[in-house]
Formats: sequence, C-alpha cells, structure tokens
Amino acid sequence: MRIAKDLALMTSGTFLFALSITLLSMPNQLAEGGVAGLSLLLYYAVELSPAFVTLIVNGILLVIGYRLLPRRMVMLSILNIPLLSLFIYFTENLGQPIDDPLIAAIFAGLLTGFGFGLIFRGSSTMGGTSIIARMLNYRFGWDLTATNFVLDLLIVLSGMFIIGPLLTMYTIVALFIGKKATDFILEGINTRKAVNIVSPRAEEIADAVIEKNVS
Repeated sequence: MRIAKDLALMTSGTFLFALSITLLSMPNQLAEGGVAGLSLLLYYAVELSPAFVTLIVNGILLVIGYRLLPRRMVMLSILNIPLLSLFIYFTENLGQPIDDPLIAAIFAGLLTGFGFGLIFRGSSTMGGTSIIARMLNYRFGWDLTATNFVLDLLIVLSGMFIIGPLLTMYTIVALFIGKKATDFILEGINTRKAVNIVSPRAEEIADAVIEKNVS
C-alpha cells in the first residue's frame, strides 16, 4: 500500500516537473536548477535534447550516490529518472512562448515546487542536485529544500553566459517560488506564532498564559 502511494506521488510530481520544463521553461528561454537546468542550457547552446541529457547525467549521479542513499529511495529513483526523460520527450514540442517571461517564471516555479514536493513526499528524488541534497540530508541533516536551492542557484548563475542576465534573474524568481511551493507541500501551512515577552514579571505572565490556555 505504501509503495503504491509513493509511486503515485512520484509519478504525479515528475509529470508536473516535466511540464514545467517543456511548457514554460523551454519555449521562454528560462533555465532551471540542477541537471534539468544543465540540460536546458545545453539545449539553448547546442540543441541537445533535455530528455537525453537528463537521462545520462542523472544516471551517472545515481550510480555515485548508490551507496549513500537508502536502498528504497534508490529503487524509486531508478524508476523516476527514466520517467522524467520520457515525460520530457513526449511533451517537449508542446510549449508556446508567453509574452511576459515573468509570468512564465512564476508558473514554472509553482509547477516545479509542487512537483518536487510530491516527489520528496514519495521518498524519491528528482535526480541531479536532488540526489546530492538527499545524500547531505540523510548523512548530515542539512535542510532538504535549502540545500537543493543553493545547488540549483549555482547552475542557474552559470546560465548568464547563455541566456543573459535578465532571463537568469527570472529563473532565480522561479527557483525561489519553487522552494516555497515545495515547503508548502512538505510542511503545509503552519499557523503557529512565537512571541518573545521581556518583562520583570515574566513568571507571572507565563503563569497567567498557562492558566488561560488550560481554562
């Protein structure tokens, strides 16, 4: 039952991420983070298919991370990596340019973030920097989305030499929105608030708050 749920989450998330690449990023000359971003930059520069590049590079990284990742995660990633390439392959000619690249960046970030969130909840990875982020999270407890964001940002910044500074900045906007969307899927809406009260009567205030909550 659990494996079926994880597979459903993984497949749905991978499909959303593929659509973000093919329907929004590719036709609007936006980059991405991780291996997907590298594949897009190679597509813009030398017209290599992102489906092919993501399959090869992600496969290499998965082999490297095989010993450090949980076995179950590796098995799901083995399914996920070719699935992403297939989704990209079948949808890469469907996208159309949007007049406002900022709108494209916003919705690309949302689709990517929701996709990543579903994939992470399914105990899988998106390949590439997601594998590296998962390894660092598993071994050292580093924040999953923050680590992934930093690694992706490094690749995005290298895109300034191919897509230019303006589209690179739009891509950074998409990455930021994607991180927030991923956090939303993983953690939900946290409505709790913390308030620090500095007072010489701190103990009396604390007792009054506790008594109020109990009653």
